[in-house]
Parts: sequence; C-alpha cells; structure tokens
Amino acid sequence: MAFVEPSKGRAKITDLGERVEIEISLHHDVVWAAYFFLLGWLFRLLNKLLPQTEDWTPLVGLLLLFGCVFAWIVSGILGVYCWLLQGLVRCEVITVSPVSLDIVTRPIGRLRRYRLTEISNMRVLEERGKGVIVFDYGASTVRFGVRLDPAEARQIVALLKERFGQYMADGKVEAGS
Repeated sequence: MAFVEPSKGRAKITDLGERVEIEISLHHDVVWAAYFFLLGWLFRLLNKLLPQTEDWTPLVGLLLLFGCVFAWIVSGILGVYCWLLQGLVRCEVITVSPVSLDIVTRPIGRLRRYRLTEISNMRVLEERGKGVIVFDYGASTVRFGVRLDPAEARQIVALLKERFGQYMADGKVEAGS
C-alpha cells in the first residue's frame, strides 16, 4: 500500500541569499457557484418531471421556475465574482530581509513595507480552518497569508524565526497562537 504524499502547500518559498521571498497564491474556490448552478438544474428537472395534471397548480410550477432562475443568477454572480478576484488579486509576495518585511499584492502591486526592528509577537492564528500569519507593529496588528493552511503558516513562521528573529523587536518569533 502506498503512502499519502505530504502536501507541498500554497506558498512558494525562494531563498535569495540575504532575503527570503514567499509567494502565496490567493486563488478563490468557485465551488459555491457550481453548487448553485447544479441547484438551478435540479429545479429545472423537477419542473419537467413532476406530473402536470389538473391538480398541478400554476403556483408550484412558477415557484420551481423562480428557484431555477434564482439559482442560475446566483451561480453566475458568484462565478463572475470569483473570476474577477482571481484576475485582480492572484498572489501575495512577502519579501523579508534583515531590514524590512515587504508585502505586495500582485498584480495590483500595493506595497506595504514594515521595519523588521518594529515587528513583534509574530504568530499564527487559526480562523475557520485557515491559518493567518499576524504580527504586532506598533499599536496595530498586521495580517497576511489569509488562505494558508495552519500547518503551512506555522512552517513559514518557523522559517522567519530561524532566519530573521534576531532582527525583530522582541528577538523571537512564536510559532503558536
């Protein structure tokens, strides 16, 4: 019997010598759009298969037709929404050096740069089955990697601790929440 291969994760980590670049895919799942699309077909099928006799009220047929159209509209909206998000926000790129931690959202290109000496209490939070890497920066909390699996987020935090923990404000990075 073959072993299950461990997941490679969502993040691509590149060692650039003095810097580390972490690219995190932000693709969204379009599963809900597919569910609503199939629900629309189910309503359509029920409308065709149910016997239309004299007892068959026009209201039931109208409700099934309305359910079909509603489900198709919702699936279309969800599908377009997910497609636009995938087109506009494809990944987060985090570049860490002894001086700064930069977060760029591509292809939009919004850059947020943080002094590494001001970063403290880096940790992983688990929210709805997803891991989020957070750190304190002055009086605010910064989040990134919101689509990571918690185990992968802990690996990234451990990497940052090993490579850059001595440059951070508290001199260490916690790998738990």
